[in-house]
Amino acid sequence: MTEPAVRLVGLEKRFGDLVAVHSLDLEVPRGTFFSIIGPSGCGKTTTLRMIAGLETPTAGRVEVAGRDLSRIPAYRRPVNTVFQSYALFPHLDVYENIAFGLREDRRPRNEIRERVREMVSLVRLGGRERSRPRQLSGGQQQRVALARALVKHPEVLLLDEPLGSLDLKLRRQLQEELKEVQRRVGITFVYVTHDQEEAFSMSDGVAVMNRGLLEQVGQPEVVYRRPATMFVAEFVGLSNRFAGRIVGQSGAGLYEVEFDAGSRVRAVGPDRLSDGQAVSVIVRPEELRIAGPSGPDSDSSDALRAIVSSISYLGPSRQLRLEAETFGELVAVVQGASRGAGEGDRVTVAWSPDAAWIVPDGPA
Repeated sequence: MTEPAVRLVGLEKRFGDLVAVHSLDLEVPRGTFFSIIGPSGCGKTTTLRMIAGLETPTAGRVEVAGRDLSRIPAYRRPVNTVFQSYALFPHLDVYENIAFGLREDRRPRNEIRERVREMVSLVRLGGRERSRPRQLSGGQQQRVALARALVKHPEVLLLDEPLGSLDLKLRRQLQEELKEVQRRVGITFVYVTHDQEEAFSMSDGVAVMNRGLLEQVGQPEVVYRRPATMFVAEFVGLSNRFAGRIVGQSGAGLYEVEFDAGSRVRAVGPDRLSDGQAVSVIVRPEELRIAGPSGPDSDSSDALRAIVSSISYLGPSRQLRLEAETFGELVAVVQGASRGAGEGDRVTVAWSPDAAWIVPDGPA
């Protein structure tokens, strides 16, 4: 197996009585764009700072490329960091900001010139080499910070919410650019953000943290469609949740769940769930099928009857809030610009068994 770019083993950080990170075990594959997400205060930035060497672990170790760096100072680690503030030198132009680290390392002048030229081309800032940071837009400043961090060819690039201060349109543009840069240079990126949509759009792998603990690690699609815990299901996107218990299984991870209201549905779940076990069935809003009372799903055993209580228009899609008999409020997302159901309409709501995922109640 290829040695992971980053391995965290039993990593812990305490600030007095506060445990910011609890015994964290995590591997980041080499050459990937990997994101750590979670709400404010979950420990993701503290974890990033321990990888960077800006915080000393209370316990555990940090390995980069197979080497234990836990007690190695930040300036001697083969990692660089891009911060939300960019931290550019205001008195230096673009060229000198990018060249700064190479000059500190006393690299030959010709090497500095060639590497800076490569970075300027990579981040598409040709012609702005002599501009000062105050003469650049927020997006251009972000590119300078990225180039300055990459110019020394680190083993790992750490990014701490670098797009957080930008407007939505620019953030989306730079998300695409960041992923493209990562593909071209092949360096492992470890990205920290509280914005799961941002992380999912760029990442090969995602780790979800909560209260200093690791809740789930996996590919974005798996984390979204197959959440391991209720926290992940509710933090990552919107979800409809139905409480019930396992009353049967038919193999291949397909179970039958009975709800408190007495109705039953089939849903996919993890292995080793047992009859009688308390669970929640999670169905994402875009998986709900909406039809009129006489629509194709009205006779389905999994169909629910509901009334459309409100509609929000989201451009290419519409978000419907529904009041379902015995189940309370549901959320559905319907693609397309056609009107479809309107507020106050009575509809049926259904979904396919493989669109529903079972999360066991209690700790993962």
